[in-house]
Amino acid sequence: MKKMVLFVSILMNLTLVAFILLIAIHYKEELTQKLIDKRHSADIVMFGDSHTAGVKWNSLIDGYSVKTIGRGGFNTDQLKGLITNSIDYKPKFVFILCGSNDIGSRCFNIDNTIANFKCMADALRGNNITPVFQKLFYQVNNPGFNAVIDTINMRLLSFCKNENIDFLDITDGMMDSTGLRKTMTRDGLAHLNEDGYKVWSKWINYYLKNKK
Repeated sequence: MKKMVLFVSILMNLTLVAFILLIAIHYKEELTQKLIDKRHSADIVMFGDSHTAGVKWNSLIDGYSVKTIGRGGFNTDQLKGLITNSIDYKPKFVFILCGSNDIGSRCFNIDNTIANFKCMADALRGNNITPVFQKLFYQVNNPGFNAVIDTINMRLLSFCKNENIDFLDITDGMMDSTGLRKTMTRDGLAHLNEDGYKVWSKWINYYLKNKK
């Protein structure tokens, strides 16, 4: 009887430990973000709109602590005011991806978008933080929208060259002749699925490896 009680007790304890581990694994990103917030320190900030938000970046980027600051639906006018949130974490790098929501704005102007990028870059470099701008995504089979994205990307690349700022093409491997490959999206339009984020993080890891 005592052996049976001991066996049941051990089994229950093992089950509890396994349950706690499963919970920890499931909520690893949330727990990591809370720890980063508590320390108020991160190696990298992933900064941008819905493409950046809600992603398990600490599982995708190797060897760095990553704070995610992403706001779904925000345009660059709104995000430039949040760039100081990135500075507060004292990161080495801030990876910036935004601008596609500007296109839907009633007062959209590419010059204004580039000016907002400059504002972000100046704020970061003024605090000895390296900004890294990333190439904006196309949408799936949306020629009109994609043509505007092309123009923003060309202007952004030119700006980065003139300002000696790193520009990262994270879209390589995601595109086909119609724009963003449908197999890379979770909504069939623009937002990435797990395969898309694997491609994106591959280019970030490659960049970081070559910056060491």
